Amino acid sequence: AGVYEGIKWATIGGTVLGLSTSAYMALVGRVSGMSGSLRNTYLQLTQQKAVDPLHVVYVGGLLIGGAAVRILLPASFELGSYDAVMLVVGGLLTGVGTTIGHGCTSGHGLCGLARLSFRSLVAVGTFFTTGLATCTALHPMMKTLWTPSSVPNFGLPLPYADTLPLTVISGSFLSLWGFSQLDLYQALSASVCSIAFSFGLGISGMLMPSKIHGFLALTTGWDPSLMFVMMGGLVVNVALFPLIRRLSKPVTCPAFDLPTSTHFDPDLVIGGVLFGLGWAIGGLCPGPGIVGIAGPYGLSSLIWTTACIAGQQLTHSQWKDTKAMLKMGEDAAEG
Repeated sequence: AGVYEGIKWATIGGTVLGLSTSAYMALVGRVSGMSGSLRNTYLQLTQQKAVDPLHVVYVGGLLIGGAAVRILLPASFELGSYDAVMLVVGGLLTGVGTTIGHGCTSGHGLCGLARLSFRSLVAVGTFFTTGLATCTALHPMMKTLWTPSSVPNFGLPLPYADTLPLTVISGSFLSLWGFSQLDLYQALSASVCSIAFSFGLGISGMLMPSKIHGFLALTTGWDPSLMFVMMGGLVVNVALFPLIRRLSKPVTCPAFDLPTSTHFDPDLVIGGVLFGLGWAIGGLCPGPGIVGIAGPYGLSSLIWTTACIAGQQLTHSQWKDTKAMLKMGEDAAEG
């Protein structure tokens, strides 16, 4: 009964995620990429990139949505904390991997596969395979660390470790700033879609790292329910994306702004492997990491998200230079 109950809620949550991502494409003409929205938000706030307020409003909505999930569906969150070193390692690898690989489970998975993108198929195949293999291999030695602890990170008393006020304040700040930069209907569209995405994550069980590890580790007691999150979302998006693309333009924006590249890029595999490693170790990906900050043990998600941003920053500033140096070395060797 427990397995079927998990599958039921995973399917319902996945359907909500699909409706959210389809609505976002119809309203503003973009895919719902959690890693891209997180990266673009902090790059704008640190003045490393031109202003693109839709990303900022979207991340603000995820935080506000997380607070709403905490109030209305408190059982959606993990009732325990995780080892800080494990979170930092998982977050760093995820930040680096999703930046190199240009996406995560939302952008490549829910949206890319529904658009029949070959690049997304490569990325998803890589990070899912890596995540399953890594989590299964590490399970015997990591299962203690993958069990949530009732003690908050750094031993803080729960009232002081509760990050809900921080979530509400930061979510409100990002949303208000974004609303001040955007057309009202564009801002409302992004905010409503991201809040709906937060509820989809909560309903489906994606906010619980223990649930992720239970799916990725192919061991005794394997939990298949999260497979139905992706299936539920894809059924919706595969049905609706073609209809949305028949529109001459999105409802609130002058044109669609969708990925256009179709060629194979080794970065998709490199990034997919690194993201798969991080996903397996930390049990989080960018969307759940952001929304999870609102949880009763949200300090764990905050640590993970901070490490993810650090990995994204490292890659943003170094990866192109590293590739250029490697290319120069290859050219010199051939010459």
